[in-house]
Amino acid sequence: MTTTALSDAAASIPGERTEPSGNRYLSGAFAPVDTEVTTFDLPVEGEIPAAIDGLFVRNGPNPIEADPAMYHWFLGDGMLHGIELSGGRARSYRNRWVRTDKAAAALGEAPVENQPADTALGSVAGSVANTNVVAHAGRLLALVEVNLPTEVDSELATRGRYDFGGGLSTSMTAHPHMDPLTGEMCFFGYDVMGPPFLRYHVANAAGELVHSAEIEVAGPTMMHDFAITATRSVFMDLPVVFDLQLLGVRPFPAAWKPEYGARVGVIPRFGTNDDVVWCEIEPCYVFHVLNAYDEPGTDDVVMDVCRYETMFEDDPHGVGGGTARLERWTISPSSRKVRTEIVADLPVEFPRPDERLVGREHHVGYFVVPRYEGKSSFSDSEAISLAKIDLRTAGVEVHDFGPGTVAGEGLFVPAAADASEGEGYVLAIVGDIAGRHPSSLVVLDSQDFAGEPIATVQLPQRVPLGFHGNFVPTGTLRA
Repeated sequence: MTTTALSDAAASIPGERTEPSGNRYLSGAFAPVDTEVTTFDLPVEGEIPAAIDGLFVRNGPNPIEADPAMYHWFLGDGMLHGIELSGGRARSYRNRWVRTDKAAAALGEAPVENQPADTALGSVAGSVANTNVVAHAGRLLALVEVNLPTEVDSELATRGRYDFGGGLSTSMTAHPHMDPLTGEMCFFGYDVMGPPFLRYHVANAAGELVHSAEIEVAGPTMMHDFAITATRSVFMDLPVVFDLQLLGVRPFPAAWKPEYGARVGVIPRFGTNDDVVWCEIEPCYVFHVLNAYDEPGTDDVVMDVCRYETMFEDDPHGVGGGTARLERWTISPSSRKVRTEIVADLPVEFPRPDERLVGREHHVGYFVVPRYEGKSSFSDSEAISLAKIDLRTAGVEVHDFGPGTVAGEGLFVPAAADASEGEGYVLAIVGDIAGRHPSSLVVLDSQDFAGEPIATVQLPQRVPLGFHGNFVPTGTLRA
């Protein structure tokens, strides 16, 4: 095992924080780690299926320097955690900070050379690349929604900011969506500095930016996610609005403003602003979409979302907003109406489908399910479990890892390329609320979801509760 600790100049946040920080997002399950570790041949309990052949990689905030009074969970420096799995073995674990300019400076390192200019919020907050990590056209990109992507290699070393060969000069969402049949990556970027506040893009399977369009919206909304179907994309213009006057006043400069209104916009895959059809909905907020598809025989779009009543009202350092529930929105561009129905009335977040069905009709979703015990904030959870929900029956299967445990986002890996939906495995990093012990990578059989894990990989250190990741099959990334 090799370990690299923070330099003396950057060691202001202990990695194994146990003392109260005054900010819940700097302690317990959220507390940052202060070492970069490389370990090979990890201990495995059970048996890793041969179909799981690739890199499990997850991103999340791991602040190098933080003022507890002004630290927000969304603003910590991005750290990637990667577990290489093949041949029934857990071959390696490594974690690395993404070397954005901000992180490199805090670590006492020189910036990565020959990078394109930082964008969007760059004048007031450099990129932290802490939200997601996706593979497309042979590249592995660490993402945060207010800046350019940062490319990393298969060993999680930073290659530098990526701008599609000069084609992209503004921000990219942390939630692009890949069409599993065409290989196209659809994404958008929002801008908080001034209009145009929203831009829409499509990159082809070779990674070339082939379509861009400016989309008119009324203000700088925090548009975290969107959806694609086989033919269209769907934007959510919801009432969480950035206000630069809040910089230095609140840890995160966005506020709930229901007077802004709420609507969803449907656009053809290669559409422009003139093609968008906007449909009003009741004010709410959505961080994450499970999936969407074109409803056969109609012009409707069916979209499953995790819906909050409000957001950013009661937790200055995190999300607040109470709990999200799973809703199905049927969006009708012809009537400009949205029909909503509750699919599962339990707290859910971090939804993931079978990625082979992105943009197509789906029947199963995987979620994290916080246990609140009378509390109302994600960060107040007594435990976080995983759930499998059948969208046809609203049937819910929960895998409970036990009191005081926290499961991260569950990623589905099919048992074979031609396996049916739900025939495969769900992988997630599991730790504990108190942040006292090393974490594990757990493998569940999706067809026996509540049963015992079929494999548990013991990791060499704790992985803080973070955001999103993906499973990257072996051979996907360029050298």
